[in-house]
Amino acid sequence: MSNPYRAPNIQRLLTTLKGGKADRVPNFEVLIDNPTIGTLLEKESTHSLANIPPQDYIKLVRRIGQDAIGMCFYDNPLRYLDGGGKPQPLDFKIDSREAWQRVLPVNMDHLADRFALLTDYCTAVQGTDIGVFVLLGEFFTTTYFDVFGFERFMLMLYDDLELIEMVLDVLSEYYAAMINKILEYDLSFLYIGDDVAYKSGLFVEPKLFRRLWIHRMDRLMAPAREKGISILYHSDGDIMEILPDLLDMGVTALNPIEPYGMDIREVRKRFGNRLCLVGNLDVGGNLSSGTPSMVQAEAREVIDAVGRDGAFVLASSHSITPNVPTENFLAMVETAHTSIY
Repeated sequence: MSNPYRAPNIQRLLTTLKGGKADRVPNFEVLIDNPTIGTLLEKESTHSLANIPPQDYIKLVRRIGQDAIGMCFYDNPLRYLDGGGKPQPLDFKIDSREAWQRVLPVNMDHLADRFALLTDYCTAVQGTDIGVFVLLGEFFTTTYFDVFGFERFMLMLYDDLELIEMVLDVLSEYYAAMINKILEYDLSFLYIGDDVAYKSGLFVEPKLFRRLWIHRMDRLMAPAREKGISILYHSDGDIMEILPDLLDMGVTALNPIEPYGMDIREVRKRFGNRLCLVGNLDVGGNLSSGTPSMVQAEAREVIDAVGRDGAFVLASSHSITPNVPTENFLAMVETAHTSIY
């Protein structure tokens, strides 16, 4: 790839994540599913972008000019002893304190293979202009989705808030320990995700949400903040209420800014280049059902609205899902590559 604007360059992305203006608008996807990934790799693939072999990932980002490869460390660490006395992943919902008492103390022993793969990723990019990131941190999502189930979680907020906080403490402490270990690696930036909102606002009323979430999430972000690396935060829905809190925690970039949840123009107006915006092409709109020219027009409109002064990364509003035609994805990528400042 002879044109430098089309080649990966981690400094481009890092400059942008910190609110600056690079040589062009970066493009970034944390997840590209099949059939697009197989088409781009020019071979049959059963992978998405969830922890694929590093050489495949490097080939892919060179093909699309993405500046970093990354691994997902999303994980529910909770285990219990089965009838035979063997530890098993949690396969039931917690509905009482008695059920919670069946849960074993957590550790990271089951992540040995993932840490080995992270070592391979960091080794593979040496001598290239490609960076490495890690995605993790969903302690709130794991609590309401995996541990209790959403409906029971909402009831427990009123019936046994202390139990909710006990679980949140265990999971947030686990992720904080994981982040400290991950930051021993040569990462370019940290990508923390935790879905906390509907398209109309936070799942939990703001005062209670701040009690449950802010100080625990701050504990996850503190090691990256202290190390001085950029933090990209992800949540679906409308999280305008907590954007000042995220900035206080050291978040430098926000993803995906769903177009039906938040107005990306309003986010830019309120926070300027203090917050790099990563998104916001609707994966349920032109990306999946439009034409390449429609995708390009939408992408140019967003860039013109919020990206001409930097602090903007072109991406989908979720990920490149199986219903996104490869030619539409490449139309979005091409728009980034030709959006030169």
